[in-house]
Amino acid sequence: MRIFYEVAKEGSFTKAANRLYINQSAVSIQVKKFEELLNTKLFDRSSKKIKLTYSGEVLYKMAEEIFQKVKRAEKEMSRIIELDKAKISIGASPVIGEPLIPKLMKGFSMVHSEIEYDIRIAEKKTLLKLLREGELDVILLDAEHITDNNLEVIDVEEFPYVLVSKRDYTSLEDVTEDTLITRNYIPNNEEAIATLESKYKVSFENRVPVRGSLEVIKEMVREEVGNVILPYYSVYKEIEAGEFKVIERVESVSDSYHMVITKDKRALLEIIKFINFTQNFKIM
Repeated sequence: MRIFYEVAKEGSFTKAANRLYINQSAVSIQVKKFEELLNTKLFDRSSKKIKLTYSGEVLYKMAEEIFQKVKRAEKEMSRIIELDKAKISIGASPVIGEPLIPKLMKGFSMVHSEIEYDIRIAEKKTLLKLLREGELDVILLDAEHITDNNLEVIDVEEFPYVLVSKRDYTSLEDVTEDTLITRNYIPNNEEAIATLESKYKVSFENRVPVRGSLEVIKEMVREEVGNVILPYYSVYKEIEAGEFKVIERVESVSDSYHMVITKDKRALLEIIKFINFTQNFKIM
């Protein structure tokens, strides 16, 4: 199975042989024996570049799941043996990690000092890859549609969108005269803007889209470059500190963040403790 998996993954008998530190002829022989055992062709060898047959594609997906689980199990056992102590590896997307992780982990450490942890901040695609490979135990993401049957998505508290500013305003009409900083790939962001426009019969025509760090957007608000509409959880610290003023709450449009784990880790005590703590963690 391992030899078949490496050949399918690399798309080459030669590359697979190099990865496995065996000669190419041995790889070819083992694959042929495997095909005979299964009584089906796994590779189409009619062209210069080998391709998986339908049977090969089905088996490759199954093999990938198996070896990912093996890798996660090996990592978990190694961690337990080396540390003799529970530890979790946590990942978070920037929009979640930057505002929430410091306070969340401070509280978690106070309650569960027996559990060590490390943190990885990265984009969603990277986090999901690391989760599947066993490099991360749990990840925190802003709203994401996930269809992988091996993953469990756990919803956390929902928060309204808020229009925040460094300045005071007497009316929403005055707000529309200034720049609105937008981050369009945040779920429901455009809906929140449209809701305010419809409610007050105004239009935010002067927009500056920013694609990047949440901290850059916040700094632009601090420097009074413009105002912004974001989920409450992403600006709660600045609101609580009196640094940002809430001009309007958009209660009809909300956003939540999710915890995502692989289902085979659901029963681990340290994971259960982290899930329970995070689900009960309140910032409002």
